[in-house]
Amino acid sequence: MKQLTDSAYQIGFFGSFLNVYLAERGEDLVLIDTGIGTATIDGIEKALEKQGRKLDQIKHILITHAHMDHVGGLADLQKRISAQTYAHHRDAPIIRGEKEYIYARRENLRGLAWLTSFGMSSTTSVKDPAQVDVELKEGDLLDNVLPGLRVVELPGHSYGQVGFYWPARKLLFGGDVLFHFPWGLRMPLAAVSPDWEEAKRSIKKVAAMDIEILGLGHGTPLIGGARAKVRDFAVRL
Repeated sequence: MKQLTDSAYQIGFFGSFLNVYLAERGEDLVLIDTGIGTATIDGIEKALEKQGRKLDQIKHILITHAHMDHVGGLADLQKRISAQTYAHHRDAPIIRGEKEYIYARRENLRGLAWLTSFGMSSTTSVKDPAQVDVELKEGDLLDNVLPGLRVVELPGHSYGQVGFYWPARKLLFGGDVLFHFPWGLRMPLAAVSPDWEEAKRSIKKVAAMDIEILGLGHGTPLIGGARAKVRDFAVRL
């Protein structure tokens, strides 16, 4: 478990190839995304135990978007604990199993993105449907979760992707708005991003925000000077 601020943490799997995040509010915990399945929930539980915490201290589960590597553990976690789950209103029906994921159409892809989409359908269903208690939209204030926490719509990688902005910490939990590889920031995978131009606009939106820390779903978090780093990347889009 890596500390981002005095009350926010990263839990990384396979290094930082896949991340979930935790925030503290007194004795209660907030979990941002759930990873790919039971294995990641077990990993979260072990990480908490090392800090003298328990899984059932998680009282709120925030979902950035409805892709399997972010919601795959949600159904299992909901069986183990009692917590409220929050997701954008466009991705909530996918999580509940009422609609399918929508990926990029293969005929719109080029080069490596086209190759990585080989054998993929343009739509697929969630494996383990789960409950969504609160459906979100741009600007929603989640004071009951963390003081001042605000919902920021960041579509493109999914139509309902959101970030969770904590102004007091200048921290954005940004989902897959960007990836952070060892060689630098990159856009998310095109093959699973249904609106590429919207994904670029979302990155530019983050570049204009007052953030020092950016927690991403894939790759090491940006700790210190996050806005400048994202802005330098965004100007090349």
